[in-house]
Amino acid sequence: MSKMSELDIKRQEVEEVMNEQEVITIPIYYSIDDETGIRHYDTDSISNEFEEAIKQLEANEQAELDGWNEKMQDYAMDNMTCDIAEEVYENM
Repeated sequence: MSKMSELDIKRQEVEEVMNEQEVITIPIYYSIDDETGIRHYDTDSISNEFEEAIKQLEANEQAELDGWNEKMQDYAMDNMTCDIAEEVYENM
């Protein structure tokens, strides 16, 4: 496979990932004035819903990062353990 084909494949993979989007749905609370028919939006509740959604996204992201870091630490410890074991076997 040529270098250009490999780059095209990588570019397509990146574009696919970038096109995947999460959608956050936030309810919009309002009441309608019986006399005027005007909608009165409860912006405080809407803001609270949005803030909670953002907090949840941040918590999910942090959990994924923590999991990844733990996995990398486990790999590092496994490699260190293997290296130490090899040294012991070599010195026997």
